[in-house]
Amino acid sequence: MKNLARFAAAAALTLALPLPLHAGGTYYPYQSYDDYYKKHAVDAPPPQPAPPPPAPLPETQAKHPEQPITLREPPEFLFPPGLGFGVAVAVPYELFYLPKEYYLLTGGTWYRARSWQGPWLATPASRLPPEIRRQSLSKIHELRNREFKKYFKDKEHYQGKRYRPGEETRVPTRHEKEKEKKR
Repeated sequence: MKNLARFAAAAALTLALPLPLHAGGTYYPYQSYDDYYKKHAVDAPPPQPAPPPPAPLPETQAKHPEQPITLREPPEFLFPPGLGFGVAVAVPYELFYLPKEYYLLTGGTWYRARSWQGPWLATPASRLPPEIRRQSLSKIHELRNREFKKYFKDKEHYQGKRYRPGEETRVPTRHEKEKEKKR
């Protein structure tokens, strides 16, 4: 009987207290979400608006994930008189050089890069430098081939302008210095 009285008293006490919420077997110790946030109020700063997305570069189209070409070594550029820019020789690409910028035509699309290694960005033909735009591709080929014949005939005594990226900072070897002194 004593046990029955204890059980009845415990049951009455339990029924008098508010019960925690159960939903789908999940235990919630608060009657509502408001009760929780009242007890655990945090003085957080108001959320800041997201910054605007960066504006796309106006002179480029979408960046291509796959690069149109990959060169293993720096190409050699010759500067045919009357052209105004360098033309790569001994490479299977239409590759041109103007100071600090490289241009490539492949698959009917023009690309530009700050390095001969890329990354290459598609460029509309209207954004090409005037030196390239004013020449037809057939005229560029004609001048390049003529200049390359001169260069190939006598590389050692070639009088035209040539450029290979990376060579401008290279220190000449002792053999090259001796050869230069003999000239």
